Amino acid sequence: MTQEEIRSLFSSIGEVESCKLIRDKVTGQSLGYGFVNYHRQEDASKAIQTLNGLRLQNKTIKVSYARPSSEAIKGANLYVSGLPKHMAQPDLERLFSSCGNIITSRILCDNITGGSKGEGSVPGLSKGVGFIRFDQRIEAERAIQKLNGTIPEGATEPITVKFANNPSNNAKAIPH
Repeated sequence: MTQEEIRSLFSSIGEVESCKLIRDKVTGQSLGYGFVNYHRQEDASKAIQTLNGLRLQNKTIKVSYARPSSEAIKGANLYVSGLPKHMAQPDLERLFSSCGNIITSRILCDNITGGSKGEGSVPGLSKGVGFIRFDQRIEAERAIQKLNGTIPEGATEPITVKFANNPSNNAKAIPH
């Protein structure tokens, strides 16, 4: 989606004061998130109620209040591997929920094994890899201590839980 398309979508709720799509500083590619400011607080609440969970271009969007940036919330994204293939996103959240407030989670799926693209399409088979973003870094640290190397219920192999790589750091590591 372009910044203009985001503005257009969110303008259908109320008058937008500003809109910004976040892009990779090196490649200019969209990072898949942005910020919208409304003139009126009620419109922001209505946008969350109306647009959160909406399917757009084969993705489900998440609409929520922005969190102020602080050191406490940086580095709270975890990479989880070795997940059983039958584990679904709700199971992943249940496994990690005792460690803190989960902001987002997802399990990577193989698109080739899934059904047709479109409404009601079946997601592909799990790749056994997922991501969990906690509200605070301390919660992510707690999850690593508690769950890394453990075997989830119904699984036979231990999972690996570690901090996810920051994509913006990867670009800096490429030698020119």
